[in-house]
Formats: sequence, C-alpha cells, structure tokens
Amino acid sequence: STLTNRFVQAGYQVVLIQPRGIGKSSGKLSGKSTTMLELVDDIRDTLDQLGIEEIWLVGHAFGNRLARSFTTYYPKYVKGLALLAAGGNYQMTSEAQNCLKNSFNMRLPKDKRLEMISCAFFAKGNDASIWLNGWFPQLAAAQIHATSTIDANKYKMAAGKKFLVVQASEDFIAPPEFAGKVLAKELEDQVTYKEVEHAGHALTSEQPDEVAEIVIEYFKQY
Repeated sequence: STLTNRFVQAGYQVVLIQPRGIGKSSGKLSGKSTTMLELVDDIRDTLDQLGIEEIWLVGHAFGNRLARSFTTYYPKYVKGLALLAAGGNYQMTSEAQNCLKNSFNMRLPKDKRLEMISCAFFAKGNDASIWLNGWFPQLAAAQIHATSTIDANKYKMAAGKKFLVVQASEDFIAPPEFAGKVLAKELEDQVTYKEVEHAGHALTSEQPDEVAEIVIEYFKQY
C-alpha cells in the first residue's frame, strides 16, 4: 500500500499483523467469544516472536481501540501511538448503522453493496470500488464482540501516553465532532489532533500520502 511504502521509505520496518484465522495466522475467531484481551495478546505474542521490544503503533478504525488497549496493557512496548479514523462513544444514526451493516453483507448485489461501502466509508466522489473485495464478515463480528468485552474507559487514555489522532473531515460513521474532536477536548495536551479533508472512514485508502506525512512528522519527536 502507499501508506506502507511511505513508512518504509522513511526508514521504518513495517509489521502488518494478520488477525487470527486470516491469511496464514491461526487461532479461533468468533463473533460470540473473541475478546479484546485475546487480540491484544496476539500483538504481544507476534512482537515477541519477531524479537521486537519497542514499536511505533498505528491503529485504524477498530484498530484504534485495539491499539489503545494494547498500549494500556503493555505500555513498555509502545514508543509512539497514532490513531486513524478513531470512532467515538456515541450512537450512530440509523442511516450510518444501516450502511455499515450492509457493507459486510456479501449476499447483496454488487452495485448495492458498493453503494453501502461508499456510504459508510468514503467521502463523496472517492472511488469505493477499491474496497469491494477482501472482506471478512467473521472478523467484523469478532471485532464487534471484542469491543463489548472491554470498558471503553479502560483503554481511552492509552495508559496516559500521548498520541496522535488523524480524523477524516467527511467520516460518516465517525464524524470528527463526535469522535476525534471529543477525544482531543477530553484528554487535552495528551492528544495531537489533525484533520484530513476529502476523506471518510477509509481514510488511509483515500488520502494515504497526507496521512503518511502527518504520522511520520508526528513520530519524529520520538
């Protein structure tokens, strides 16, 4: 991906951890039993297997919850933390919920599902077809369940570490005024807040170069 390439060009070793049961990874993935702590420990186990003791951690969408949870339980591993398209603790509109739910519905006709993906994840005018393939509904169900197994207040502050929030200005399911801006207001100096124009929840696929520049510049302080 453009984002990964930009990090490599900046001198970082990039590790993209596949969720359990996806690709060549192993482990049970269930929408009824998978917990956030299990996913947190998957990250720790992977880093230990690779002999990595310290990381710059980037979490996108659900990954912002997982990244903050990991930082909360294992703060010594985390040198710097960046959250992309971080959702907030608020009730989504019925339209947003419908678009999000149906983006995972593989039984929908291709054009209808593309409409749902565009609605939930992309800013107007951006090409949502690049996200049409590569979906894992079972993973989505597991992530939803994992989120329910941990109190958001437990991980909200990420063990008190300072972190970056990059929010998309046209994020339909996580609007800045209900998500990143709220977090920045609550945690004040702990949060560096940046907003990217003409992007939705699919932020890293819509404006990868701008996101990369923001994250790389932020991590320079470490």
